[in-house]
Amino acid sequence: MDQVATLGVTRPRARSPRASFWAKFTAQPATVIALVFLAVLILAAIAAPLIASLVGHGPNDLYRTQMLDGFGLPRGPNGSFWFGADSAGRDVFIRVIYGARVSLVVGVVATGIAVVIGVTLGLIAGYRGGIVDTLLSRFADVMLAMPLLLFAIGISTACSTTSAGCLRGTLTPGLNLVIVIIAVFTWPAMFRIVRATTLSLRETDFVEASRAIGQTEFSIMRSEVLPNLISPIVVYSALLVPQSILFEAYLTFLGLGIPDSTPSWGGMLDQASQLFSVAWWLMVFPGLFLLATVLAFNLIGDGLRDALDPKTPRRTTRKRAA
Repeated sequence: MDQVATLGVTRPRARSPRASFWAKFTAQPATVIALVFLAVLILAAIAAPLIASLVGHGPNDLYRTQMLDGFGLPRGPNGSFWFGADSAGRDVFIRVIYGARVSLVVGVVATGIAVVIGVTLGLIAGYRGGIVDTLLSRFADVMLAMPLLLFAIGISTACSTTSAGCLRGTLTPGLNLVIVIIAVFTWPAMFRIVRATTLSLRETDFVEASRAIGQTEFSIMRSEVLPNLISPIVVYSALLVPQSILFEAYLTFLGLGIPDSTPSWGGMLDQASQLFSVAWWLMVFPGLFLLATVLAFNLIGDGLRDALDPKTPRRTTRKRAA
């Protein structure tokens, strides 16, 4: 901690909240590594078309002559195809980079929708209480009791039978359908966290003071309660993103998510399951990227929890402690 001398007395200089947060967040090397990995992955996903043009391979370009042997089996990694080719002769490296786009979009957008729904309903239920709280809480309990994967498979199958989709074309097979399914089934967890915290906040002195001066319920929820919910919302959102990424991979692996024309890690693992004994790279590379991405988000979520929770002691090295 920085020191400042005043009249011969050395006293510690207080850290700003931002500096204190960053010190706690970066206290663990694993969190820093996860943050760097995600930053590189996001940049690679954004620059996927540029990377494809530099390599000279598109995500759906076929190279059967160069990368399929006489038996039609794909060839492994080499100087031109860093991750080898798939059963159709497509560049696995380029498809993995494009697959990061799908996973990140699904994870962030689906989580964002679930957070908006969960926070809004949780605030209303926790602050209003009474019959409103009872109805919303029981509805959330019903959603949590549903077998998530089975219902998701059923909805995906029903909306994928025709190109028109369901709800008169509102939900069509593909990325949008996957995002909606994930958001619909994941908001109750955020709802319960927000509701429980709001129940305790509505009895605090500063909320009572806001009521006493005549603020409306909406104003109190927006300006007094919601700012105190930022920490749990941010932490749980970071942990919800990898769940959404995995869920998209589940659905696509089962053939009910992203179509094959759009590269995704789940679809690549589905194809790899048929050829793993002769083409190990088809499963190893997308599987490693999926594993690393989910692990990175979980590590960042843990780091955010340590940094934002005031009850968590600051982690210091032995050298500092000495």
